[in-house]
Amino acid sequence: MNIQAQVCGLILLVIMFLFYKRYESLRLATQIAFEALLGGMILCVFCDMLSIWAIVRLLLDYRGLVQVICKIYLITLVLVGFLGLLYECADVYEGQKAYVRIAAAGSILVAVESGVIVSLPLGIYKMGRVVYTAGPSVLATYAFAGSFVIANVIVTIVKRRQGNPRRTHVILMWMGMWAMAALVQFLNNELLLVGYAGALGVLVIFFRLENPEYLVDRVSGLFNQDALLLYAKRLYRRKQNFSLMSIWWNLGISQADEGAKEQAVMAAFAQRLPKLPDTRVFKMADDEVWMIFEDLDHVGDTVEQVRNYVEYGRRELGGMAQAVFTYLPDASMVGDYQEMVHLMQYARWKSTDHSVSNFKQVDTDFVEQMRQEKSMEQMLDDAMKEGRIEVFYQPIYSTREKKFTSAEALVRMRDREGNLVPPGMFIPVAEGSGKILKLGEIVFDHVCRFFTSESLEQYGMHYIEVNLSVVQCGYSDLADDYIGIMEKYQINPKYINLEITESASMAAKKTLLENMRRLMEYGVYFSLDDFGTGQSNLNYIVDMPVNIVKFDREMSQAFFRDEKAKYVMNAAMQMIHGMKLKIVSEGIETEDQYLAMEELSIDYIQGYYFSQPLSEAKFLTFLQNNNDLIVKDA
Repeated sequence: MNIQAQVCGLILLVIMFLFYKRYESLRLATQIAFEALLGGMILCVFCDMLSIWAIVRLLLDYRGLVQVICKIYLITLVLVGFLGLLYECADVYEGQKAYVRIAAAGSILVAVESGVIVSLPLGIYKMGRVVYTAGPSVLATYAFAGSFVIANVIVTIVKRRQGNPRRTHVILMWMGMWAMAALVQFLNNELLLVGYAGALGVLVIFFRLENPEYLVDRVSGLFNQDALLLYAKRLYRRKQNFSLMSIWWNLGISQADEGAKEQAVMAAFAQRLPKLPDTRVFKMADDEVWMIFEDLDHVGDTVEQVRNYVEYGRRELGGMAQAVFTYLPDASMVGDYQEMVHLMQYARWKSTDHSVSNFKQVDTDFVEQMRQEKSMEQMLDDAMKEGRIEVFYQPIYSTREKKFTSAEALVRMRDREGNLVPPGMFIPVAEGSGKILKLGEIVFDHVCRFFTSESLEQYGMHYIEVNLSVVQCGYSDLADDYIGIMEKYQINPKYINLEITESASMAAKKTLLENMRRLMEYGVYFSLDDFGTGQSNLNYIVDMPVNIVKFDREMSQAFFRDEKAKYVMNAAMQMIHGMKLKIVSEGIETEDQYLAMEELSIDYIQGYYFSQPLSEAKFLTFLQNNNDLIVKDA
């Protein structure tokens, strides 16, 4: 009896089905379609086995019954062809009316074709242990099933950009296996391979696309990030409204404990979380979960239940660690699932101060703020690509040499109309998005080019100060990148002074110190910018190998309006000078302020009293007019 291949195929399919049903399903369109395909394939292989058994055991006494069984098997082949097409369409047409029309039209077509198969004559043959069917009914089955296969291939190729690229490859592989098996069986009726080839194809789909473990986190048993993206995409395609909440545990753990502690918290959360109706829970990171609520009528109660569960379970969920909640009450506030993910990540980035409340409810104003910043991020991207980033220079006056010997480089950006965009609008966006690294390189490149091309030393310039952001200070390749730019322009490194801030030295001290060591060995100097802001103390100056300390504008201005500030600044100045370091006072705006700073023996003075930041051309003119120079032609 030629049934061994069918038995193997059926066993594989049944094991696959039982394994698949062990896991909770998101009920995605592709998952529903795959379940139908898997069920149809099991039915097809079973009917194939049943038809072989019936031909062997019943043909002589119950020929009519055998005819019925064999034609049912042929119909299941057509059905599987249709279900395969439906599975592919579930990916590219999910949530669209086209999918419903294809399903309805295909169902009617299968019914009509089944009637044709039943009405046509069928030849049944048995030669020893070899059995097979032939005749018009079989030919019609090949034609009908083949038409579905061809339609599936066409849809897969035409819509390959809209669907999952890996799905396209797998579907074409399955269709090829099935078509090859059908051709072999058509040419040699003794080889019954169609059902087995179909089973192997479904097995490939299972392992490459539909294995439920791909969507589940193995530690917690919760759905993972991939599952969230697929599920949210489905909800937006169907225009189904929902709410979303993220929970992030601010564990404050050391690097040595990282990982084990977070996984323990996540496992405890997953195990103890009560079953909530119409709620899906997704693990986004070891210390963060997102929850989608589809029952909007009772979502307020559900959210409160989750908050209470987390708050009262803090002993099990990370001890005294605080949980931070971000709640999007109406997902229709954003346009699609990608913007939804960006919004939640943006809210997390913005939620830096949890001292007031650990619950942030997103509203339309917050969404608009995010969109404006995203628009600014795009403007920044375009400006960097299109060369609309400029560097302005604010002169710095030397009280000892009585002339302008340095300047601070300040980044400026123009929109497409040529208007300057306020730095306060795009610099925070650049820092928050990480684009400050590229922006910083562009600025540094401009400075090195400007200094060498204009030979700024002949204008009396000793060096140019270039700011480093907190993000840049924590970037391990900063020294390599900046040394590469300096070598590109063959600039003497003594003409470069890099400004770091107190917050930068706190955030990434080890990386910063290594970058500073390498750059100082190369010949670059450093200054400590904005001294007097934030967590100001002289330990920064002791720890950081800097040559210059800059008093920020607020500290300089406070000297003139507050007696206590005057004493603090005097003391700081004496200590800094005692360490043989230079001082720059920023924000000097009047002649009286300038004279007071000069009397205090401040080394350098910077501010609007002398000049606002200037473009390259205006800066050169300023130096010629104020340093009494006769500049030689380059």
